[in-house]
Amino acid sequence: MTSEYSITREFVASGELESHLAEYERQGLLTRSTQDERAQSRAEAIAQFPDGGDIWLFAYGSLIWNPTIKIKETRLGHLRGYHRRFCMKTVLGRGTPEKPGLMLALDHGGSCHGIAYRIDRAIAEEELKLIWDREMISNAYVARVLPMKSADGPIQAITFTINRRAEQYVGKLDHDHVANLIAQSQGPLGGCAEYLFQTLTKMTELDIRDSHLQHLAELVRKRV
Repeated sequence: MTSEYSITREFVASGELESHLAEYERQGLLTRSTQDERAQSRAEAIAQFPDGGDIWLFAYGSLIWNPTIKIKETRLGHLRGYHRRFCMKTVLGRGTPEKPGLMLALDHGGSCHGIAYRIDRAIAEEELKLIWDREMISNAYVARVLPMKSADGPIQAITFTINRRAEQYVGKLDHDHVANLIAQSQGPLGGCAEYLFQTLTKMTELDIRDSHLQHLAELVRKRV
């Protein structure tokens, strides 16, 4: 299956992504968060930053290679207390109800290296609305402002952790099972294998190492 659409700034800002999500909801595949719920969550996150100060956003998956927002500064970041894992089931963008796929999320425990994006406070509301309309579309993620280390000192950053109470949460699956699901899943955004490889390629370019993803990629390559 070839990709039917891709996540771009224009695609999200125009409301086209929301139209797709509304159709998925009509099909019973998704329970969308409302704009009021997203606005409240976003406001609560922004309120945790100093008045007038810029906002930091932590990227650990597709936001690393496809941020779709205006960025003032980029730093390497290290978050403790959460690790990157394929633990979120998807039957939408990169999967189907018949062949669900898996997406990355941050789950409790361990640590995670990624990218911290600095967003100018003057445009933070607009930029973060794009992110919320892309990521916080259901109750699968919980937006948290967490302390982390960066290349230039400690910062606080918004990040999206898995909601363990959400129906999309699959917990810790064995590597072979995860590799099988990633290798076989396709959706209108493309395949989960492509998502994994794009994430790992960009991480390698940035010298961000993740032995778990490396091993998983080796297993998936044998299956595709």
